[in-house]
Amino acid sequence: MGAAEKIEQAHAWPADPAAMEAGRALLRKHAQKRWALVPDGDVDGLSAGMLAYRALARLGAEVVPVLPGKGEHVHTDALRARIVAARPDALVVLDMGSRGGPIVPGLPTLLVDHHAPVSGFPPGATVVSAFGHPPVAATSLLAFHLLREVADLSDSVWLGLLGAVADLGTDPLPDAVKAMMAGVARTSLREAIALLNAPRRSAEHDIGLAWGVLMAARDPADIAKGRVPGVDKLGAIRAEIAAEVTRCGRSRPYFAPRAVLLPFRSGARVHPLVAVRAAARFPDRIVIAANYDYLPGRVNFAMRSRAEPDLLGYLHGLGVPLTGDSGHGHPGATGGSMPYEDFERLLAAIGFQAPPAP
Repeated sequence: MGAAEKIEQAHAWPADPAAMEAGRALLRKHAQKRWALVPDGDVDGLSAGMLAYRALARLGAEVVPVLPGKGEHVHTDALRARIVAARPDALVVLDMGSRGGPIVPGLPTLLVDHHAPVSGFPPGATVVSAFGHPPVAATSLLAFHLLREVADLSDSVWLGLLGAVADLGTDPLPDAVKAMMAGVARTSLREAIALLNAPRRSAEHDIGLAWGVLMAARDPADIAKGRVPGVDKLGAIRAEIAAEVTRCGRSRPYFAPRAVLLPFRSGARVHPLVAVRAAARFPDRIVIAANYDYLPGRVNFAMRSRAEPDLLGYLHGLGVPLTGDSGHGHPGATGGSMPYEDFERLLAAIGFQAPPAP
């Protein structure tokens, strides 16, 4: 590839055009076959997944959603076993990050994502990645641009918008999203996002509830105004999570030269929300919200900061092996899941003097 081609590729949006065409070719090749569809459980992942579901169904495919359980991704044994049990002819994975190991060897796989590829891509997979193509699109926005060329998604623009606003926010609204906002109220988007995100944060981790609500909705107002079944349950879970965030956010802070640690125990996935709130309280430090009770034998942690623009670079620059499933995400939002002993080594590298577990 010559210098001019490299420059053109780097400025392509929302992803490399050759990769986009390869993804579309794979979709067309297996258009009327049986697909397993695996989305991440947040709003961006679920919105991207619903776009893929609609596009594949409209192409004539049989689509089997395989939703992640608590602490799962496509490289965990339990989720891989469910993919195999679905007996698919092809697989599409959305918004789950990228890792260098195989998912299901020999299975045609399309991976659509926007995270930094920390350990490469699955061998043999067709990868469509927004990473490195600024402004980096949310996976749902990337999926919309990818899929609208293979199926009619004129009634699904709001799904691309929903995930984009969930990941990117609305203030200021990115130029790439502005044209999609016609007729869509920001208040409905925000309310729908808050409701749909609630199950993945709860200890029960019932992603199927959010998926069912999203499947029944025709627009974000259907969710925000409770016009589809299941929204009342989402609201109750949302209230439970809000109370848990408040409780865990009161944890005693421990300080290192550049960072602050908030350790706590919760069965809910509240560490990212605790970290976001604490970043406002400690604007001159890197915030680490550490949950010692989300998964057995592990510490799940989230890092946020107003002082450090590249948290991924900071984390990888500590010289500590990032074991388990850590060091993914974005420059402004990262974290992971580690065994207790490995997390203690990470804290020591940051400069904490052996703070006690909660």
